[in-house]
This record gives sequence, structure tokens and C-alpha cells, in this order.
Amino acid sequence: MNIVLRDARKVSQFSSIMKNLKSFSQDIELMVGKNGIYAQGMDSSHICLFELILKDDWFDEFEIEKSYTLGLNCELLAKVLNCLEQNQTIQMNYTEDKDNLFITLSPIEGESSIVKVFKLPLMDIESNLLVIPETEYTADIEMISEDFGKLIEQVSIFGKEILFELDEIIKVTGKGDNGTMNAIIKQDDILLYAIEEDTKLDLEFSGNYINMMTTFSKINNKIQIHFSKDTPMKIQYGLDNFMDNDDEDETEDTNFIRLFLAPKIND
Repeated sequence: MNIVLRDARKVSQFSSIMKNLKSFSQDIELMVGKNGIYAQGMDSSHICLFELILKDDWFDEFEIEKSYTLGLNCELLAKVLNCLEQNQTIQMNYTEDKDNLFITLSPIEGESSIVKVFKLPLMDIESNLLVIPETEYTADIEMISEDFGKLIEQVSIFGKEILFELDEIIKVTGKGDNGTMNAIIKQDDILLYAIEEDTKLDLEFSGNYINMMTTFSKINNKIQIHFSKDTPMKIQYGLDNFMDNDDEDETEDTNFIRLFLAPKIND
């Protein structure tokens, strides 16, 4: 198996994803097949799920002899990618009869930097994949990733739980011993807001988990957020259409990481 990423943006996206996954899961299984890489996992409390899809043509080189399942420690993988420098490529090599994955960080053509080779021990991880059904959501929001991340960080100061109230406008509330913060978001303030007619949603989620989900904001300038009653909130970062400034691309992403968070259930 030989997989290479040279494109600077994709190198940065891949590195950011893998470094941040350690917040959700101690270990990860990368399922490498002829069509690309798939990974899925849950946090220890089983209230937050992530799903990663990277197609074979997303990579600069993608050569495999057969399908592999590579079990890796997320903390160790993050330490490797913390050694990545600007203008470096990522290369992953695996041979079936070996117990290690080799990751090489080397300079792109025309650049100079120290080549670093890492040998990561593979693990046997017992995990059951969940079937994630495609869902039509009641409300869809698109925002600048950084704006949403800052808002959630600020609202979390005032409460461990964050309440989303959605109708003609979006209201985000944090309330606790430190007081209350209400943020009113109008449609003109964001990239997109669509909600079913004559619908009002009141949904509460853990602020700590949403903050963790927003750590992936470097992957794309745009974040997609989806809500429905009695359904996990979905946050998706596309990996194909990186929104630069006001340049919006409506093409659907085929490579992405998406995260699902179960709502709080109040008695």
C-alpha cells in the first residue's frame, strides 16, 4: 500500500482531521479499500459519532493491492502529524505481512527540509460499524466556520448546555450560574438558512461537545449544520470545495468529515 498527499491544502486538511480525532476517540480504524479510506468512531460516552470519507482520487497517489483495516492510536498519530512542516508531503506505506504503518513526511519538489520517517505499531481494534441513514433535516444552516466556533465558545461561558431555537431567526442561548447569553442570528448574518415552513425547533446540546466539533474549523472556511426534532445534530466539513472569501461553490462534497451529536433529553 502506498498513499501520498502532496497538495498543500489537502495535507493541511488531513493533518487537522487526524490531530483532532484524538479528542473523540482513543483509537481509530482506517478502512482502506480500492475506493478510498473510510473511518467511523464514537466518543467514550457514546453521544458523539464521527464519519470520515476520503475517496481514492482525493489523494495524489493511491495504490493498494487489496483492502486493509489499519488500527491506530489517535494520540500517537497526532504526535506524528505535529512534526509536519510547511511545504511537506505525507506518504503512508503498509505491507500486509508487517505489523506497522510507515508515515514519511518529506519536502515537496523544489523545497528543502528534513525527511522524517515514523513507524507506527498497528492495533487490533474490535469495533462495530453503525449504519448512518441519509436524513432530510428540518433546518439547514451554513456559516463561516470561524464565526460559528467563536459563537459556541462565547455561549459556553454561560452554560454547559446550549439551546438552539430555530424559526424565522436563529437564537442560541447559554444559561447558568454565570448569567445568560442570547445570540440572535438573522439570515443576512450567515451564508444560508433554510427551515421548513411553519416550523419551530427547540433543541439542547452539550456545549463541550459542540466546542470539540468546531476544532475541525481549519478544514474548511464553511461549516454546514443540520437540525431536526429528536434527531442528532449533524455538522459537516467538506473537503472538496474550500470556500475562499465570498467564493461559494454549490457542488456537493464527496469527501468530508461529518459529526453527529445526540440532543439533551429533558424530562
